[in-house]
This record gives sequence, C-alpha cells and structure tokens, in this order.
Amino acid sequence: GGGAGGGDFAGAAHAADECIKIRQLRTKRSYGHSDLEDEDEADLSRATGLAEQELAANESKLNRVVQLTGFSDPVYAEAYVTVHQYDIVLEVTMINQTADTLQDVCLELATLGDLKLVERPQYLTIAPASKKQLKASIKVSSTETGIIFGNIVYDIAGAASDADRNCVILNDIHIDIMDYIAPATCSDVQFRAYWSEFEWENKVAV
Repeated sequence: GGGAGGGDFAGAAHAADECIKIRQLRTKRSYGHSDLEDEDEADLSRATGLAEQELAANESKLNRVVQLTGFSDPVYAEAYVTVHQYDIVLEVTMINQTADTLQDVCLELATLGDLKLVERPQYLTIAPASKKQLKASIKVSSTETGIIFGNIVYDIAGAASDADRNCVILNDIHIDIMDYIAPATCSDVQFRAYWSEFEWENKVAV
C-alpha cells in the first residue's frame, strides 16, 4: 500500500538540498529595492482587483477609438472620442505613411446635427514616418444623434506650388444619444412632473 501511495507524489519530488526561495526573507541588496516594490505592488493589485479594473478601463478606452482613414492612405488618422455632457473632444492622431514631408496638414471637420465646432483648424508639418496629435472641441446644443465628418488636406514639400492640394476623406464619426444618458434616480413626484414637462408620451389627436 505504501508503494502505491508513493507514486502519487512522484511528480512533486524535490532534491533534499534544493534551495527554497522565500521572497519575504530575501534582503533588498540581493533582490533589488525597486524589484521588491514592483512585486509588492503587483501582488497588491492582484489581491484588490485593481488589475482587472485597469484592464476594463483600457478596454472601454479602446471602444472609443474611431479609425478615420485606412491603413493604405498616405495619412493614417484615428480619433479618441470623449463626451462630457455638452462638450465633445476629439483627440486625433495623424501618421505620415509616406517618404515625403507633408506641409500645411489641416484637419477640416464639419458637423451634421446640433453640433458646433469651437476651434479653427490647425496647420501642421509632419515628417516622413512621424506622427502628430491635435485636439478638436465640439459644442453640443441638444442631446440628439449627430455626425462629424471631414477630410485631411496637405501639401507635399518640394512639389510644384500650383499643384492641387492632396485630400484624404475621413470616415464619419457618429455621436450616439446613449453617450449622454447616465443612470439616475428621482422621486415619484419628480417623475410625474418631468413626464408632463418633457412630454414623454406620444399624443395622438383623434
């Protein structure tokens, strides 16, 4: 019986003189002070669930990234969209995918719906295989679905001055009404008052 039971522990066998590493007993000199702090922070984040929260936050950020141009376009652009009640901020990253220096690069935006551009377009110079970032602010006058569209225009350094400006059409950015809606509570009295004030019912005249 003893021989049969010993076979169960064959995979977990260790040599008698093998070193057992206990992190808490190691000195800062042998371990490194910064490494020790990093491991402590990693253990703490795993224990408190902060690692999962950060991962969820990063995933929600990625969901707000909108690809504006294609990977084969001379200028690749994407935007990170942030909605703050009556303000929409676009953080646009533009990458020059050509071997030429692009001059007077301008992000021209237009809106459809109750959206209004706040800032004038900026003119940038982007070196080959380089990227530039800029922000565009948009005011919202009503919580309705809106569309942001536009293009990127630029000149190529060294090209003839009478040449037409180059243009890359952007994909549309759809601003959903759900971005403005957040869960909230109110009393029965307030709800009845809002019901009559905002006319949430569809009234049909007969």
